[in-house]
Amino acid sequence: MPGIDLDSFSQHCGAIRLDDRSRRCKVGGLVARLRFVVTILFLIVGIRSLHSQQVADRYSQIPGDSLSITSIDFETIRNLKELEMVPWEILAAFGKQELGIDPMLISTIDFTSGLPSLNGLEFGIVVRTKEPVDIAQLNGRLFSDMTRSPRNQNMKIRSLNDAPAKVVQLEPLTVMVGSEGTLRRMLTGKAQMSKTIELIGKSKYPVRSITAIEPLRPIIEGALADAGGAIPPQFLSDLQVVAEELSYIQTESSVGLSAEVVLKLGAKDKDSIDRLVIALERLRKNGLVFAEAMVNQQIQNDGQMTPEVKTAALQYVQRMKGFLTTADLWNVVGDEIVMDGRVAYSVPTIGVLVGLLLPAVQAAREAARRMSSQNNIKQIMLAMLNHESTFKQFPARTSRDADGKPLISWRVRILPFVEQNGLYKEFHQDEPWDSDHNIKLLERMPAVYKHPSFVGPEGHTVYLTPYQKGTVWTLAKPLMRNITDGTSNTIACFETNDEHAVPWTKPDDINLDQDDIFDFFRFGVSNVGMFDGSVRAIEPSIDPAVLKAMITSAGGEVVPN
Repeated sequence: MPGIDLDSFSQHCGAIRLDDRSRRCKVGGLVARLRFVVTILFLIVGIRSLHSQQVADRYSQIPGDSLSITSIDFETIRNLKELEMVPWEILAAFGKQELGIDPMLISTIDFTSGLPSLNGLEFGIVVRTKEPVDIAQLNGRLFSDMTRSPRNQNMKIRSLNDAPAKVVQLEPLTVMVGSEGTLRRMLTGKAQMSKTIELIGKSKYPVRSITAIEPLRPIIEGALADAGGAIPPQFLSDLQVVAEELSYIQTESSVGLSAEVVLKLGAKDKDSIDRLVIALERLRKNGLVFAEAMVNQQIQNDGQMTPEVKTAALQYVQRMKGFLTTADLWNVVGDEIVMDGRVAYSVPTIGVLVGLLLPAVQAAREAARRMSSQNNIKQIMLAMLNHESTFKQFPARTSRDADGKPLISWRVRILPFVEQNGLYKEFHQDEPWDSDHNIKLLERMPAVYKHPSFVGPEGHTVYLTPYQKGTVWTLAKPLMRNITDGTSNTIACFETNDEHAVPWTKPDDINLDQDDIFDFFRFGVSNVGMFDGSVRAIEPSIDPAVLKAMITSAGGEVVPN
């Protein structure tokens, strides 16, 4: 055709076709990408739905309003490579022997607990197995004979012989154990997906636990109000904030040599998290100061540490305080405070913590032992007072024969008043403590004469009476009216250090005409029983004149309160 360049026209048409194909390719690529995205979204939704269904199925017997829930993926733990040297075979054989069922068949364990009822502790356990089990095979020594529910003949029931709990089975792969009230709720209630179940179901850790604070909040707040005077003021207000703003406490843990432990504190809402973080930061700061002072005091008062060890321990405490003051102990994630305690470096970490906490633990243990000893002295003094009420006199420090020879101790005389009348009757009262007959009873010392920290010979006690001229213990008949200084001002019984322990039946005590009372003090502090039945703690720093006044019963001295 004239005027038309055929070559240009052909190229132009080809360009149009290429552009059209390009547009079609672009559209096709976009559609493919959209299909891919939609497919992924459907997969995510499907996986989430499947996971939600799996969570709902697993926790279908757990009441949604449980106070706490603990889950253990036992099969996952058992298959861990780093636990392959655990003697699973022995545990399986032992379980079969004691329970009647192989515990290695357990797949998962879920524990639920609620607030105690009038019937006692409320709890339930759901045990799922990978192979069918039958509770009829449970050991008859531990469980009652099997019965069936009159309403459902498929329900097998057995009771624990020594505990208020039952074992119930409806399905071959599921066994439930618990208190009767909780089991009834687990069997008759419908699955209720609660926040606590949802949270614990999301966790990927084989051991996890969650506790709801809301049911406990009135109890916690009431306890803080009642104990307000005993809690240092720098802690009380922040503890009240924590009790008010906290919603739940969750712990998650892996198992093995490189275990991880995660602690989560959930706030009630987004606004609560800020107040919670501020309160926890203040608690950390004040707590470290308080702990440092307590540990330092314990180190300073430790009579077994050399000065060099004390100096080193004090330096270490100071260094650890500096570390814990600056360390990032938690992170805020949404409305949760997450404390990630990774133990991949477990050996040095545990060593550091033990080194820091050991003095505090020792202090706590010593405080517990001191309280236990105070209780012993309280019982001893109550026995003395009951003896006085019955016989119109306190027990003589030592009984004597016709020739004035000492026989047995006052500790034997008060046996009927410490619920040991049978043992008292076995003694030959007219024979000395170490006669052929009486010496055999030395090893049967009542627990009330055993000091919790004592490490000396069996049958020895550190509970002695201090006596000298001017005390009732030197009188043949120690009468109440002889204590003119006042029963609340006069020491009757004293706990000594282990070095001065005596056989409990021997009439041997602290003779202050020969010995210095301060030589008998226990490390740190000694408990004493007063003639009115009260117990006091006396430190070695006490004024000697005051202590002397507390020992004499008719000295006329003024004893400060």
